[in-house]
Amino acid sequence: MITFMRRYRRGLQVGLLVVIAAFIASLFVFGQRGFGDGAGRDAVATVNGESIPLARYQQRYQAFMEAYARIYRDRFSPELAERLGLPQQVVNELIQEALIVQRAGAEGLLVTDEELNAQIQAVPAFQENGRFALKRYQEYVRRRGLAAAAFENEMRRELTRMKVEQAVRGGVKVTPAEVEHAFVLRREEARAAWALVEFGPLIAAASASDDELGKYLGAHQDEFRQPERRRILSVTLTPKDFLKPVADAAVEQYYREHPKEFEEPRRVHAAHVLARVPETGGSEAEDRARAKVADVIRRAKAGEDFAKLAKEASEDPGSASKGGDLGWVGAGELVPQFEQALFALKKGEMSPEPVRSPFGFHAIRVLDVRAGGKKPLKDVAGQIHGRLQTEATEKAMQARAEAIRRELLAAQDFTAEAKRLGLAAVESTVSRTDRFAGVSAPDPLEEAAFNLAQGGVSPPVKTPAGLVLLKAVATIPAGVPALAEIKDRVALAVRREKAEAQARERATQLAEAAKGGDFLAAAKRAGAVTGETSRFSRAKPAEKLPGDAMLAALRAPLDAVTEPVKAPQGYYVLRVLERVAPDPGALAGERATVTKEVLAQKQSQAWESWLNAARVNAKVEVHFNPTSRRG
Repeated sequence: MITFMRRYRRGLQVGLLVVIAAFIASLFVFGQRGFGDGAGRDAVATVNGESIPLARYQQRYQAFMEAYARIYRDRFSPELAERLGLPQQVVNELIQEALIVQRAGAEGLLVTDEELNAQIQAVPAFQENGRFALKRYQEYVRRRGLAAAAFENEMRRELTRMKVEQAVRGGVKVTPAEVEHAFVLRREEARAAWALVEFGPLIAAASASDDELGKYLGAHQDEFRQPERRRILSVTLTPKDFLKPVADAAVEQYYREHPKEFEEPRRVHAAHVLARVPETGGSEAEDRARAKVADVIRRAKAGEDFAKLAKEASEDPGSASKGGDLGWVGAGELVPQFEQALFALKKGEMSPEPVRSPFGFHAIRVLDVRAGGKKPLKDVAGQIHGRLQTEATEKAMQARAEAIRRELLAAQDFTAEAKRLGLAAVESTVSRTDRFAGVSAPDPLEEAAFNLAQGGVSPPVKTPAGLVLLKAVATIPAGVPALAEIKDRVALAVRREKAEAQARERATQLAEAAKGGDFLAAAKRAGAVTGETSRFSRAKPAEKLPGDAMLAALRAPLDAVTEPVKAPQGYYVLRVLERVAPDPGALAGERATVTKEVLAQKQSQAWESWLNAARVNAKVEVHFNPTSRRG
């Protein structure tokens, strides 16, 4: 493998400029966060003794957030990032990167100083008059709060990763025989009858004795292990109990006394065409960009559709596909040079000449204008009413909560005192969530519960449900709870285990009986649900049939009965009713597509194999769990 990798070194240098340019952009956007040296205590993980610093995690996480924001646009939020598992994705990527760089170093494949210098010197942003300028490079890095050594270290890591991956993938070849085999495999069709022995009814009918529960819990400790917890008593004050009407006079008074809150600024519906310019400026590239935008302005004035011109010529990926449309914008939302030109235009007007900004040259068009001014009271009365009511409610609720807390602190019996005060005390447990500093916001109830001394009563804690007062009753160490606490969970696990074993046995008997007899009759005796598919293939999956069951049928010969196939809903058994070979003559028209598919698959397999070799015997320690939650 080492010899093979070295053979491809020279070829792999092609394309690194693209990588380095993208990497520089990422660093300069997020570089102010800095790079850790891995020696501090804020390490996300340790890979074979090498620490991955929190600063690197934060920079990479922010880059992920930016990438996903471009995909999801207005629908993207930190909550969606959590649901998508971005924190764990980033940790996994950084661990994998460390393994790659370490193995590359062991095999002599790290990007050398000469290679790194060559790539840095080839970046246009570091050049003057087409030649590398050391002062420009040093100043460029310094202005963004980076040390040159740290910048070069991160760049070397990224380039090494790309270099190794391209080498592994670039060495993969596809033979004509592999293409022909893949064509047959992917285009061959089948039709099948299926029977499903479902888990659901068997789980409902299963029972679990106390003896079985104890044995199962003893054998599956990790399945039920819980983190450190606090047992608490709590009372909640809800906003609806403190709502009071707001007088119209109070709404009018607020409107008079806070005029600036209701001033609506002038907003402009803008569109533009952008021709980017390298940051060096004053180059031929700048002249070309200016000329390109000037030509767009000329053509638009001559009657060509501006939106069409933007789709053809604009280099702004965020707006080009929308005809250059930037939506409605107000003062302070865009860079000053662009805004100055934009707000000088009237509805329907276009900038008479190219407008320079830090991004390049723009042709700007105003599609519509909304004049500014004070919103009338009738349009904002509801908003003011809601604000005043919320403020009054929160003030009254806070005052009441403080008074109640004094009573609860002095009481011997929290529950009885809460009842006397007209509140219901609720007992519950709160788990300690593993978090890493600066990565996720703490849960206020969790913080209050774990910061209280046993027997203490917290100040009012603001939650979506209202203000909560809680008392710490007991500390429950991390470990497996007593069976009595989790009896329902353990019972469900035992019943499911029994049901799965029973379903497997029935499906096995079904398959044996169907091999020499009537498939539907055997399915009926097993209590299975049955059905029949239309023709399907690997390229055209069967509807409502799980992937593993579909593949089992495609691998089986005509009229064969498959072994039981486990799926989330139960065990499938299938009989192949029909097999249809693909038309050999169709390969000529699909050869390029199939070759590309096979090549991509082999490249992925080769890369995964290389990564697996890097993972073998690796010692990886993750110092926090970014996806953990309060349970």
